[in-house]
Amino acid sequence: MVRPRGPRWGVAAATALLVVAACARPTAPPLSPAARDAARFEEFVARYASGALRDDDNDPAPPSAGVTAAADRRALRHAGEILSSLEQFDTTHLNVQQRIDWLMIRAAERGVVADTVLRKAERDPGRYVTLGSIYWQVVGERAPTPEDWNSALATLEDAPRALAVGRERLADPPDVWVRLALGTAQRFEAFLDGEFLARASGAPDSLRRRLVAAANASRDAIRGYAAFLRDTLRVAPPGSWATGADYYDWLLREVHYLPYTAESMIAEGRRIHEATKRALDSLAAQHGSGRPWLGMVSDMQTRHPEAGRIVEAYRTASHRVQAFLIRDDLIRLPPCQELLFVPTPPAQRETYAWGGYGGLREQDGVLLGRFFVTDVVPEMSPAEASDKLRAQNYGWVSVIALHEGYPGHHLQRVYARLSPRPLRRRMSNTYFGEGWALYAEHWMRRVGLFTTPDQRLAQLQMRLWRTARVIVDPSLHTGRMTYEQAVRFMMDEVGLTRSAAEAEVNRYTTWPTQAPSYIIGWLEIEKLKAELQGELGQQFSEKRFHEVLLEQGSLPLALMRRAVRDAMLGAVKQR
Repeated sequence: MVRPRGPRWGVAAATALLVVAACARPTAPPLSPAARDAARFEEFVARYASGALRDDDNDPAPPSAGVTAAADRRALRHAGEILSSLEQFDTTHLNVQQRIDWLMIRAAERGVVADTVLRKAERDPGRYVTLGSIYWQVVGERAPTPEDWNSALATLEDAPRALAVGRERLADPPDVWVRLALGTAQRFEAFLDGEFLARASGAPDSLRRRLVAAANASRDAIRGYAAFLRDTLRVAPPGSWATGADYYDWLLREVHYLPYTAESMIAEGRRIHEATKRALDSLAAQHGSGRPWLGMVSDMQTRHPEAGRIVEAYRTASHRVQAFLIRDDLIRLPPCQELLFVPTPPAQRETYAWGGYGGLREQDGVLLGRFFVTDVVPEMSPAEASDKLRAQNYGWVSVIALHEGYPGHHLQRVYARLSPRPLRRRMSNTYFGEGWALYAEHWMRRVGLFTTPDQRLAQLQMRLWRTARVIVDPSLHTGRMTYEQAVRFMMDEVGLTRSAAEAEVNRYTTWPTQAPSYIIGWLEIEKLKAELQGELGQQFSEKRFHEVLLEQGSLPLALMRRAVRDAMLGAVKQR
């Protein structure tokens, strides 16, 4: 009987089959539900941080597109979709860092939804003056690149469209916000008519004519917008910017994750305010030659840079503290980053009486921070110029320089930008950001940076200024203080000049719950440090604590506490 024969395998084929079998990788076991949720969440965070969950298309939209009613409706729809997506994740499957990201996203998107209650799109005329970026594009220590000039041209050509949207949408804005927008419009008109045209003479030949034409068109549109605000637009009654206690408390609880109400925050503010006044009285007893501390402040205000030299004074003070940090090895300063000092943009001069940190951008592989400095400008009256110079005295300059630069906002933002968590590079919380910068002031005093009575006086007076904010901001928004009462409080209790006090209160009306963030954030960071010192004992390193704190990004304080404890206590357990 003949048996059927199967396929004949040669020696080479059989050998190849054995090799393939030997080299084949074992099939990976299926992911557990927890691992699948964690992986899906990482993908979700990456898309959220990149903006992909909000973009309807990949084309960059001009600023005017972002101020339309359609843009507001789209933002609200996206917020609802993102909140719904978050609910699909089982947070018990996420690790500590992922849960923190989940809570950050939820707070941010709830804020977007809740802000519709304030109707800022119809009530904030400053929103439609979209020229703020032009300062960063063409004014600063570095000469503008061709790319900067092209960006400036796009900003200028788009600005009239945004102003036209504002004229259509605005209804019953608060009187303070109209006044702020008018001041901004007038300063941009002067800038486009003067300094911008002078700088545009250095633009590439191919762009110069279009830049001049676009600047003239924007100037004319701004002039018309100012006339509309001044003569045509109906203004709401005084105090209409106040949010009310319910909304204020909701922001504290749901967006900032804080265990405060407006009422309890005012009480905490008064407690630390009185303690700070006692510290000032003690300083006056040591250095005041029998004068009260407010008399010492008046003397300090006579010692200031000349007009036009204020930027240089801040640069010098910043370099001094940077050298101090390096000399004593107090904290790691990452490479490839730089802090530039530029004039405060017109849109921010009424709310940034001294200056402020303007954020980071990357250029040629270097992270460039912007330090806005408010100097005397030509349109100021002699009295206003004198007020500005007294406010920008050397004592305050020395403290503000470190608050805004090193080791304050600039260093904190550099660390955040280098975070491996994409969300931490993009998002921030004012209670940590401002809390860290105020903590930095106390840290620098403790390690001996402040060597003169003026510097020590300025640091304590500025703390009093921040404690006043904890009292004034919730009082304004809940009807406990009027605008004028708030201005007088800042003048009488803190010793601010009238113009500086008005700039402060103007800012509070536009940004409820932000002003208390300095003191509350500082106190919470100090509590966290004391807690870890107690638990770690001799293993605690202040330098490491500061670096770990900054490496987490800028988290709400309750979430920061989780992240830092996880990083520092987890590292100790692994040793």
